[in-house]
Amino acid sequence: MKIHYLTIGEVAKLSNISIQTLRFYDRIDLFKPIKIDPKNQYRYYQNTQLYYLDIIKSLKYLGLSLEEVKSVLTLSPEELVNYLADQENKIEEEFRRLIETKEVLKRKKEQIQSFVVESDKMHVCVKEIPAQKIVKIKTSDITINDIPNREYGLISKVLEDMGSVFDTLYGGAFALHKYESLEDIHYDYLFTYAVTDKEIHINSEDVEISTIPAGQYLSITFTFTDDAYEICYQKLMDYMEQHQLKIEPIVYDVWMPINFTASNKDEFLVELKIQIQAT
Repeated sequence: MKIHYLTIGEVAKLSNISIQTLRFYDRIDLFKPIKIDPKNQYRYYQNTQLYYLDIIKSLKYLGLSLEEVKSVLTLSPEELVNYLADQENKIEEEFRRLIETKEVLKRKKEQIQSFVVESDKMHVCVKEIPAQKIVKIKTSDITINDIPNREYGLISKVLEDMGSVFDTLYGGAFALHKYESLEDIHYDYLFTYAVTDKEIHINSEDVEISTIPAGQYLSITFTFTDDAYEICYQKLMDYMEQHQLKIEPIVYDVWMPINFTASNKDEFLVELKIQIQAT
């Protein structure tokens, strides 16, 4: 093979890498010239060296640091094949994670849009709701005005252990009755939505996976105060009686914080929803 010598400027032009970068590669012993003129310190490269420069660029494209690139260049062909296979698996895993992240973002956008943008505050409406996977914890002594930090903390820990995240929407379920006051309402369980479609396995006696079934729901949304909760709950009861609806006797209330600054006063949007029985 006939060898041609190239100046650093020619290598820079052919490889689309700056002269400064090539000098830096020389200093860190990553890509060195074949010879340096002792009189003027000009660097000269063999044309065959461009092949190795392409390998360096390819490895950098994979996201490797320069130190990792230097290490990879010392591998045998067999070791390089195994290394690249490992990198391929990592990329596939990252790709799956990005797809899941995209789905979480899409779901979160749709939740907020339905909750904040499309809701007619303090008016009953009928919504068609798809089946929603939830992570729930049973309880019997939690009321509307309690702050169930322990319960939601446990759910959050279980989700994090599974590599998932706690949804910013959370809520509870209780039996449909005519209550004298909010203090008479006790949740049967608390829940958050599972923001991933991947299979979830729970190793906890207290927390379990369930589903809020698909169907038509009576829904009403409001900014939380005790008075607003009582008014909207009564509006749901009145609507059911006026329209003589058969319903599933479970009330889901879902809470979404609308003030994300910890130093400010807590504010929440609440949605009450009750499933209409299919005819």
